[in-house]
This record gives sequence, structure tokens and C-alpha cells, in this order.
Amino acid sequence: MGQASFLSAPVLEQFLIQARLTGAVASLRLQGANARLLGDLRLHAFRPGSALELSGLHNRDAVPEEGTPVTLTLLLGDEVLTLESILLAPEGEGGEGTLLRLDWPRESARLQRRRDVRVAAPEQSPLKVRVGLGDRILDGLLVNLTETGVGLALEEALIVELHAIVEIDATLPDGTQLRCPGEVRHLTYLEGQDYPTRLGVVLLPRPDTDLEPIHRFIQARRTDRSQSFRQS
Repeated sequence: MGQASFLSAPVLEQFLIQARLTGAVASLRLQGANARLLGDLRLHAFRPGSALELSGLHNRDAVPEEGTPVTLTLLLGDEVLTLESILLAPEGEGGEGTLLRLDWPRESARLQRRRDVRVAAPEQSPLKVRVGLGDRILDGLLVNLTETGVGLALEEALIVELHAIVEIDATLPDGTQLRCPGEVRHLTYLEGQDYPTRLGVVLLPRPDTDLEPIHRFIQARRTDRSQSFRQS
């Protein structure tokens, strides 16, 4: 990523408001002896000067301990917000109903522009995808993939309405097929880029869609990246 800018309190609050309203994807990296990454979270609510609340904790994820230092990352369009905090006591009875609570950051949050995060391994070419939009088939790249959504970069410059339904058809590097409809949640246009139209899409799997191979693939990529971070 490029050079970070530090946000004033009013600008941070405006960013958080937009992130909450748009359902921006959040991740939480736990620090210390039990270091791990919790992904696919959402900003549920926040009280300036007091706390932030995150939803989306999976039943399979253990609730981290109060007092754990954490790094929160929020993705909003092509911007990445990063802040350091401490976990407060959670709210809820465990599982997906639990709200993770973070102390209001005592240091300035950082904002950066993100580069495309390729799903393919570094030695592979970007992952190609075909996107069905209405009666059109568009060529593009799959630049980001989580259990619940994808980031798409389209070769053609066009305006796509929010909440439009698209059909995604891609083959992951391990041969796993990703064929699934999704709903467009945000649109960014990057002038002068080879793939100027960027879409954030939430997956809408059909009842017969098996996402387990995709989950395994994502987990393997996260493991690879964690090992790379430790070795660097």
C-alpha cells in the first residue's frame, strides 16, 4: 500500500458512518500469544470516544478475551482504514449473535489506498472471471474473495446500479469452480486503469450451491499469507 494519512476525529466518524451504512467488510487481527484473524465482520454501531461494535462472528470462532490488543481493518471501496484498539467485554450469548466491542482508538486511525488483492498465487496471472449482467457477459478479474463476497474489476467502463444482480463464473487456481449469483453493494470507477470498473459484490448462493470448497480454498490462502508474513 502507499503512504497512509491519519484521520482527525470528525473525518474518522464520517468514514465509520459510511462503513456502517454500506455494510463494509471488516477484519480483526488479534495480537499476542493467541494471534489470529477474524474476517467477514461488519461495523454494527459505534459511540465516538467510547466504543465500536462489530457483528458477524461465526459460531466456529472462539470469542477472544477481553483486553486483547487488536488491529481493525475496514475496506470501503478502494480505501483501507486501519486502527489499533483493545477488546472490551463482548455483548451477546455467544456464536453469531455476539457483538465484539472495541475500545475507542487512542491513536489516530490510518487511511490508505489498497492495491488489488489477487486470489491467485504471486507467480500466477490474475484470476479471470466472466460476469453476467442482464443479457450481457463481461470479462474481468476476481481481485478479492471472502466467504461472503467478491471484489470484481471489469474490463469495460460502465455504470452498474447498486443492488443489481450479477452472475459470477470463475475457476480458482486449485480448480474449484465459483459459479454463484451476487448483489452489487458498491461501485468504484478508476480512470486510466486497464480494468476501470470495480464492484463489491455480496454472494447470494442458491440452495444447491456448495460453498465448502471455496471456504477451504480461502482458508488455505489465509494460511499461506500468514506464513509469508511470519517469514518476512
